[in-house]
Order: sequence, then structure tokens, then C-alpha cells
Amino acid sequence: MKDEETSCSYFIRNIAHLMANMQDRCLNMYGLSNQQARILMYLSKHNIRGQKNVKRKDLEEFLNLKGSSVTSLMHSLEKNGFIERFDSSKDARRKELMLTDKAKQIVQEMDLIFEATDNQLQEGMSEEEKMTFRLLLGIAHNNMTII
Repeated sequence: MKDEETSCSYFIRNIAHLMANMQDRCLNMYGLSNQQARILMYLSKHNIRGQKNVKRKDLEEFLNLKGSSVTSLMHSLEKNGFIERFDSSKDARRKELMLTDKAKQIVQEMDLIFEATDNQLQEGMSEEEKMTFRLLLGIAHNNMTII
């Protein structure tokens, strides 16, 4: 039997938890959680690319969350003035999401927080080790998405 504290799943689970906590502490000054900030970053990047009609389903897949969880996050973001939802001009059954000016003002700062976390994770690694690390993480991710 493998020692739990040396298993890959132990390290991945704990690293994810530590990263989320680090990001939450930094994002707290904006009244946001890690997942809320990820939604804002996703909307910002897709709106820049001209894809204004981001669907809730897109966010579910991006965050790997169920619809009700994404809906709850969106309600909170709307209530706190970070996003606006309005009826789609193309399909009355759909809602379009748009960042408010309040959200647009902090997107760059949120990006820096996520970048700092990524840098902290890779601290002490050579450029070659960083590339290998990302490659191995990608393989592990792909292995788990086929389950």
C-alpha cells in the first residue's frame, strides 16, 4: 500500500488547495473568490475575442462545475456589480453576460494575482523543469478527463 502523503493525488489535492487559498486571500480585497475571479477573467478574454455571447454551459465546462454552482456564482457577481445579464438579441431563451466597468477596472490586477500564484508554484524550477512540469500536468489532466 502506497503512503498517502507521497501519492500524486495527495500532492495535487494539497497544491490545488494551497493555490486557491493564496488566490482567495489576494482576491478578498475585491470581494471576490477564486472561482468568481476566474469567471470574470474568462468573460474578459472571450469578450476581447469578440465572443460576446458566453453561455453558462461554457462556464460550467471551464470551471468544471455543475450548472447550479455556476448560476450561484453569477448571481453573486451580478448582485455585487461585476457583471450584467441581459436577454440575447439573437435568442430570447438565452442570457448574455457582460462585464461592468467595475470588473473591467480590476481584470488586469486579477491576472497578476493568478500569474503570481503560478510563479510561486514553479519557484526554484529551471526553465526546462517548468516545461517538463507543464507537459506532465497536461498529460495527467488528459488522463483524468477521459474517465
